[in-house]
Amino acid sequence: MVRQALMTKAIVLLVGISTGFAQYAEPGSGQPQPIPREMQRNFVKSLLIPGWGQLSEGHYKRAAAFALIEAGAIAGHYLYLAKEVDAVTDFENFVNLHWDFNQWIATESIINGSVYHCGFIQTHAMDYETIDGVKYPIKDSHYYENVGKYNEFICGWDDYDQANPDSTADGELLTPHKYEYSLMRRTANDYGKKAKHAVTIIMFNHLISAFEAAIGTDITTYTGKNWQATLLPDTHIERRGLQVVVTF
Repeated sequence: MVRQALMTKAIVLLVGISTGFAQYAEPGSGQPQPIPREMQRNFVKSLLIPGWGQLSEGHYKRAAAFALIEAGAIAGHYLYLAKEVDAVTDFENFVNLHWDFNQWIATESIINGSVYHCGFIQTHAMDYETIDGVKYPIKDSHYYENVGKYNEFICGWDDYDQANPDSTADGELLTPHKYEYSLMRRTANDYGKKAKHAVTIIMFNHLISAFEAAIGTDITTYTGKNWQATLLPDTHIERRGLQVVVTF
């Protein structure tokens, strides 16, 4: 999954190399000259494998730093993915043990064309199928979200006391089991967010490593058959980058 996402971003970035490494020449000096291939090669190397371009230039400490960041971020991504899967399994098992669909569906009533459950108008669907006259819930992501968030599902919890409901400041009804379940879902969501953050770190590590490798390539001056050029930082050009001053 991570590899496919990175390869897609790499292709997009490779297509943009022609603009990222644009060709510039000092006015009146003739046609722009291309950026040296060594610089482009180091850019592509580190775009694909962070630190590869730095390694080619003998910058071993930089190469090691980018490689370690890459390894740590990939390990963190899969670690948090595994934690998320375990946490999801835990909260799904918890719902299956403490929330009863049949207990909830028995409270269904229709008043003035609106469906009510647990004394509340139903605002979120609870999909189910009927087999031989028996209703079975479809336990998808909406099912596990609904029972932990909305009041019309409160009476399905096995510890719900209608005579002594507990509620939050915004009117959401709680039971001890529902509250515990909300914490379990929050933990699972946090693991998922951390896994996504790791992917973001991986993406930026590739990009930063690529540009650092290109800038770090030893080509401050170079020559062609009929010209000589020097790389200078230029903040006046529309595309931020390096200006190639060419002398014939």
